[in-house]
Amino acid sequence: MRIAIIGAGISGIAAARVLMKFGHEVVVLERGGALGGVWAVVYPEVRLQNVAEQYRLNDFPWPFPPDLHPTREQILRYLEAAVAHFAIDVRLWHEVVAAREAPDGWELETRAPGGVTRERFDFVVVAAGQFTGEPQGLELSDRARFAGQVITDRDVHDLAVLAGKEVAVVGFGKSAIDMAALAAERGSRVHHVFRAPRWLLPQHIAGVHAVELIFARASTAFVPAWVQPSAAERLLHTRLAPAVTAFWSLLAGVVRLQCGLHPFWRDPEVRRRMALLTPEASIPHQMRSALALVPDSYFPMVVKGRIEPHRGEPVGFSERALRLADGREIPCDLVVLSTGFKSPRFPFLPERHREILEREPDGPQLYRHLIEPRIPRLAFAGYNHGFLHVAGVELATLWLCAHLRGDLVLPPAEEMERHIEEIRRWKRAHILFEPARGAAVSTRFHQYFDVLLADLGLRRYRKPNALSELCSWYSARDYDGIFDEYERGRDPAGPPRRPLPVAT
Repeated sequence: MRIAIIGAGISGIAAARVLMKFGHEVVVLERGGALGGVWAVVYPEVRLQNVAEQYRLNDFPWPFPPDLHPTREQILRYLEAAVAHFAIDVRLWHEVVAAREAPDGWELETRAPGGVTRERFDFVVVAAGQFTGEPQGLELSDRARFAGQVITDRDVHDLAVLAGKEVAVVGFGKSAIDMAALAAERGSRVHHVFRAPRWLLPQHIAGVHAVELIFARASTAFVPAWVQPSAAERLLHTRLAPAVTAFWSLLAGVVRLQCGLHPFWRDPEVRRRMALLTPEASIPHQMRSALALVPDSYFPMVVKGRIEPHRGEPVGFSERALRLADGREIPCDLVVLSTGFKSPRFPFLPERHREILEREPDGPQLYRHLIEPRIPRLAFAGYNHGFLHVAGVELATLWLCAHLRGDLVLPPAEEMERHIEEIRRWKRAHILFEPARGAAVSTRFHQYFDVLLADLGLRRYRKPNALSELCSWYSARDYDGIFDEYERGRDPAGPPRRPLPVAT
């Protein structure tokens, strides 16, 4: 097939590589002037929360030695090397402005420096991402009265803008925590404003790197999920549920002690500040698209009073302060809004398809986090955002290719829609809201991967023995050669496979 991918971030590049392995002609259309998606526009000094070995294509190791947690520049360099190595047809400055259904395919209208063009494709994969769209923003009154500056974290192109000021950072996601720490490190007095605190994980937990804990099955088996593919996990989350509760309580206690979120400080002001940062919800409830690894300087700066936490709802401005709903005023001359992004939008699609995909406040929920049953010849890459994200995109695209080749027959649309609704209900009951909650797999990546692998007839357990399967952390290396493994196990003369009758 001739397939268009909309978006040249890591998801679009990973999907392109897998599709090309199946012999498809792939064109990647990117509206911006650089590869990388969110990595092309993110603020300076940001680093990958995963380690490098978890953030690569399974058949393309890093061609240079990256940092343990690669920088933005290193990730962009890796993507450029991958595109060149595999000769992926990426067209920068090509914005898809309209996608019209055509007989057995799509006609895409693209705006580029050379003018508007129209091309026909057999299939379209949307890889536009969830973190490069319109900022969530806040409705704050009396903006004209404020004598200071109001920006978003996306406006921070030089960290000098954060230096030597009275800064109010609004939000509690990864970027907000980074903004607060970066400003405090540059001599600013920082007010961190948020409605509710969230769990922040230290890079090392009880002396063990967080990656070694989070990415091992011995940990992920304890994560509540909408599907538990193995009998052992189902037993764990039913009859042995008290053990699950005890596991998360123990981890929460360790993190609280390590981060200083305890009542044992002698200074009452430190106790007060730390109490404001202590989450009330459980860790699993806050497992959305990501859990933030906290910068090393954040909690020490709070202890020193360089970062002052404030629980409250920003509603407006006075001349030199951010005003909260309870009447408090936070003095500042710079406000950084780090409140995330709105739910995904698809302005290039026909209105009837946009209605399906955009009507829910927490974004589109897809079958296998990959396709919408009522939109033919269209799939999504990266809308299964998880902690092992690149491998997830590759496995989902392999699943898609098996379907396109006729190796995998989908269930009736009504059954897929029931599964979609089942997942949506589960997420809304068990996961904290976010505008892209429907596209989140997060720490449930093992459960999700296990279903995809079972659909394809591939090994779920990728380690050499039971002990390493339980205790060793997963990375891209565990999926090296997955395409060849699938081809070897495929029976072209046999009947097509059918997905497991489970929601995921």
